[in-house]
Amino acid sequence: MGKRVVVIGAGIIGACIARELALAGARVTVIEANEPATGASSRSMGWINASFIEREDYYRLRLAAMEAHRELDRAFDGALQTRWTGSINWEAAPEGMEALVAELGRFGHPVKLIGRQEFARLEPEVADLPEKALLMDNEGHMDAAHAAGLILAAAQAKGATVLTGTPVEGIARAAAGGWEVHTALGALAAEDAIIAAGTRTGDLCGAAGHQLPMKNEPGVLIQTSPVPFTLNHLIWSPDVHFKQLPDGRLICGYLFSGAITDGGGVDGVAQRMLGRLKERLPRVADSLAIETVKHGVRPMPVDGYPAIGRLGDGGAADLYVSIMHSGVTLGPVVGKLVAREIMTGERDPLLAGFAPGRFNG
Repeated sequence: MGKRVVVIGAGIIGACIARELALAGARVTVIEANEPATGASSRSMGWINASFIEREDYYRLRLAAMEAHRELDRAFDGALQTRWTGSINWEAAPEGMEALVAELGRFGHPVKLIGRQEFARLEPEVADLPEKALLMDNEGHMDAAHAAGLILAAAQAKGATVLTGTPVEGIARAAAGGWEVHTALGALAAEDAIIAAGTRTGDLCGAAGHQLPMKNEPGVLIQTSPVPFTLNHLIWSPDVHFKQLPDGRLICGYLFSGAITDGGGVDGVAQRMLGRLKERLPRVADSLAIETVKHGVRPMPVDGYPAIGRLGDGGAADLYVSIMHSGVTLGPVVGKLVAREIMTGERDPLLAGFAPGRFNG
C-alpha cells in the first residue's frame, strides 16, 4: 500500500502536490475548507515568469518552474489553456535595463531589449510607450483556478480523495506515529501531512505549535468588457499590468502593497485601475467598462520568499509546509520537488534556501 498523505489546501499548489504524490503511488487525501481554487488561485493574474533576479537561488527555482509548466502543459495536451504569449514590461528603471538583460541572459532566460518603435509594432494599441522595454517571449499566463481544477481531477483519477467544504480544526501527532488531521468529519490518519492552505497556512502552523510568520498582502483585479482587437503579449507597466482572455476581455492588476488602504477601498482602487488602463488603451477608452472586480489576498512568508519543507527542526517526522508567492509560477515544479521529498526523503538542492526553519528562534 502507498504512503498515506493528507494535503491541506486545494489551490494551485495543493493540486500540483496532490497530483505528483498520486502519480508516485501515495494514498492522497486533499482537504479544502471551501471549494477548490477559490482563494488566491482564483484571484491571480496568472503570470508565469522569471523576469527579475532577486536572489540567485530563487531565480533558479523560477527557471525550473518555467520548464515544469511546459511539461505540465504537454501532459494535459493543452487542456490547461496556458497561453505562451510572452510579456513586455518596463517596470525596471530604463538606465538599468541593459544590465538586467545581461544578467538574465547569464542564466539562459531569453530576453530582448526593445525600443519604442518595435514596441509599437508588436502592440499597436498600447499608448504612452516607454523609451525602452523588456520583451520575454517564453513567458505565459493561465487561469489558475481552471488549471487547478483539472490538475486536481487528474489526482483523483489516480486515486486521490478530495474533501471540500471541510475546514481543518486541528492537527496532532498520532500515538502510533504520523498525524491526525481533525475535521468535522472526524480525524483523518496520515503518515505525512502537508499544509498548502494559502492565507490560512500561518494559522494552521500556529495551531500545530509552529510559528510561520506571514505577510499576506491584498490586491485587486478587474475584468473588463471585450475589446475589438487582440493584445499579443501580457503587458506589465510601472502602474498597471494587463492581459487578454480568449473572449476579448481584459484582466488588469494593480500594485499590491497599500492598494486597498490608500483611499477609496476596493471600488476606488478598481476605478483608478480602469482610468489607468484607459490611458494605456485610448482607442477603446470611452467604451471600456468594468464587468467584475476581484479582491484577493496573496499568501506570502514575511521575508517574501517561499517556505517549503519541514517545520520545527526539519526532522523527517515534522509537519510539512508549502507556501509562496507566486504559486502560479512555482506550482508545477514545487509539486514535483515536494512529492519527491515526501516519498523518498530526498530534498532537492533547489529548495535548500527555502526551509521554514529559517524563521526558528
